[in-house]
Amino acid sequence: MRSPHDPHENDPSAIWDEEHVKALLGLRRHPTRLVYAEPWRAWLEERGGTKQVIERLQSIPLASSQKQLLDLLLAHPEASTLFYASKLHVSHSRYFVHLNDLVKMLATGLNGWEVEQSRDSHVPPTNTSTRLRQSVHRLPAPLTSLVGAEESMGTVVAILKRPGARLLTLTGPGGVGKTRLAIAAGERLRNNFRDGVFFIPLEAVNDPTFLAAQIAHFLNIETDGMQSLIDALKNYLRDRQILLILDNFEQLIPGGGLVTELLETAPGLKTLVTSREALNLYGENRFDVPELPHPDPDHLPPLEQLGAWPAIDLFVQRVQARHPAFALTDANKEAIAGICNRLDGLPLAIELAAAQVKLLPSDQALPRLERGLKSLRDMARDRPPHQKTLWDAIDWSYQLLPAPEQALFRRLAVFGREWSLDAARAVCETEEMENLLEKLVDKSLARFTSVGVDGELRCQMLQAVREYALERLSDSGETEETQRRHAQYYLDMALEAEPHIGAPDQQHWMRRIEQERENLHIALQWMLDAGKIEMADDLLGAAWRFYHMLNIWSETLLWMDRALAQGTHRKSAGRVKAIWGAYWLAVRQDDHSQSLALAEDGLHLARELGDRRLIGLLLECLADEFCYRKEYDQAIQTFQDGLIIFQELGDREEAAWTLVHLATLFSQSGDLAKSREIFEESLSIFRAIGNDWAVEQVLRDLAILLLRQGDLEYVKTVLEESLRLSEKLGKRMGIGWTLNLQGQLALRQLDLGTARKLFLEAQAIFEKLGDQNSLFYNRKYLEQLERAE
Repeated sequence: MRSPHDPHENDPSAIWDEEHVKALLGLRRHPTRLVYAEPWRAWLEERGGTKQVIERLQSIPLASSQKQLLDLLLAHPEASTLFYASKLHVSHSRYFVHLNDLVKMLATGLNGWEVEQSRDSHVPPTNTSTRLRQSVHRLPAPLTSLVGAEESMGTVVAILKRPGARLLTLTGPGGVGKTRLAIAAGERLRNNFRDGVFFIPLEAVNDPTFLAAQIAHFLNIETDGMQSLIDALKNYLRDRQILLILDNFEQLIPGGGLVTELLETAPGLKTLVTSREALNLYGENRFDVPELPHPDPDHLPPLEQLGAWPAIDLFVQRVQARHPAFALTDANKEAIAGICNRLDGLPLAIELAAAQVKLLPSDQALPRLERGLKSLRDMARDRPPHQKTLWDAIDWSYQLLPAPEQALFRRLAVFGREWSLDAARAVCETEEMENLLEKLVDKSLARFTSVGVDGELRCQMLQAVREYALERLSDSGETEETQRRHAQYYLDMALEAEPHIGAPDQQHWMRRIEQERENLHIALQWMLDAGKIEMADDLLGAAWRFYHMLNIWSETLLWMDRALAQGTHRKSAGRVKAIWGAYWLAVRQDDHSQSLALAEDGLHLARELGDRRLIGLLLECLADEFCYRKEYDQAIQTFQDGLIIFQELGDREEAAWTLVHLATLFSQSGDLAKSREIFEESLSIFRAIGNDWAVEQVLRDLAILLLRQGDLEYVKTVLEESLRLSEKLGKRMGIGWTLNLQGQLALRQLDLGTARKLFLEAQAIFEKLGDQNSLFYNRKYLEQLERAE
């Protein structure tokens, strides 16, 4: 219910109350369907939809604690209240106090925005308390405050505000706080970049070949397959004002040329890079992130001044997060200063040390901790001094772990940026895994980060900690076996997902594949490096259609090329499926010389294996090549041969796809009636098996045919259904093309105003996707519209 003190209570436009704000945020027990009812749905649609409004919520002025909670809710939707409370380091009941305060502020901000907009729809609001930001930002939500880096922050922000400073690299050893400083600087600079600030994690990318794919993935760029991913990036960035934060670049230094290429193309682009070494590129600005200032243990200032030293402040804050009664006193100040000095003021090392403070009186706990740090073994004499300090701090924490925790810690290093609890159970083979993981989290050696697609907590290690854990894994002799289990787990996941393609739960499995993208690629890298080509073929053969639906084409082709090149003499069903996938991806790239060779090789191998389903799939590919060459008689016969196989096998989905290809062929050859009949037959099959993804695509194909036939009433109905499905499935390319087709329909009906609106909406989507081919065709219709006007 609305608060009795709500200033908008008597305003009919003030629709946001506690229940609907919580539904907008996606909190448990507050279903999002509440905001799909009127008047909330219309309110959201006027402002660009639910996603846009949620992304802009963060511009509402909030207290720091409220801002921290909002970031947490948006970063981890559907998490439990216990999860939120633990991340905020507050009690369960205190969490609800914070939540209620936040919800009231958001309701006031949202309702205030509506009131202000309604006063004068032609004048943009200038009151910052109610204006919602127009740009989209993708920055992680830190769960702790930035301590002691105000001066560094000011320097970084000032450099990036200079007109001529396009590339800034933050350098320094692991654990000095480069990533945390970059995120905070990005947060501070939000309003300086009209089109957004984007954080691109690179720690799981070891090959510069995949740098463009990683950037495109986090910018949510899709291509039409007719252009390279680098060209798509350039086209997307060309006219935008964007800050890219490229985090952990040190293993990709040879790929620095791409950064220069993008900067030269896009005058509004700036990049903030974190790396242990400079990129050494023309125009590069450098800032060496300093360690936190700390006092000389032999000349300590008075107690009232000691807490102002950033290293001391960080240590005390991190201990207080676990033990609220802890305080800096005359009794413990020398021990704390000694610890910070021993750790050279490195933030991560200090946090690790603070995590070791037990529930003991400080006169017992801290001297024990200080003695432990002084007795660290010199494990890596060849490392730079600050890096060795961090290494020693992690090593000291590791040596204090019981053997089962040590085993789990080092085995977790095989994962990418994040992993699920289920994956950790399977790969690490450690008893009481959840209990041991919680202990590692308590000691700052791992952390809970988000809730995954299946509602299970996901975890990660900081990169510096993971590097140490990988070395301990190598020393233990467990690397090969642990990596094998990791690869097998993700291969099994891909094989389990494959039968769900075309099923009603396809969307769920597609989100799982996307969520595990980095781990799947780590598994592929190990398979190819270890010569396990059959495993790589099986994984790619099972997963490529999910990658296709996710529009990850160029990157997937790179993996396909490597796997197929390494296993030229292998004969397996997995290899045929990988060739089948490589064929369709080559078609997306408009490389028909390559695609024809793949179709022929795949069909030859499928016949050698005697696998009828695979023969049918490759016949479909070969028939498609005949179509491309306008050899229609051969194409029809080949499609029909494949169709007979699928019908005999009872494979309704592949039979329906073959019908789609046949319908397209008849349309190209001018037999529109036959084409329409076959399109509708394929639609009925896809509807029956619940494949909404295919239904949406075939509806658009049918709409194109109906426009040619002039059946304008039916095409309107078809396009309305296509748009609903595209929005439901999140198919932005589908939304864009459906809007374009609706514009064509309006143009046919001489509704020129509606046509212009639809073409412009489609153009905005294609520009966002960096899809030059679609933009070209859409502009042709805009030109046709201008002639009609």
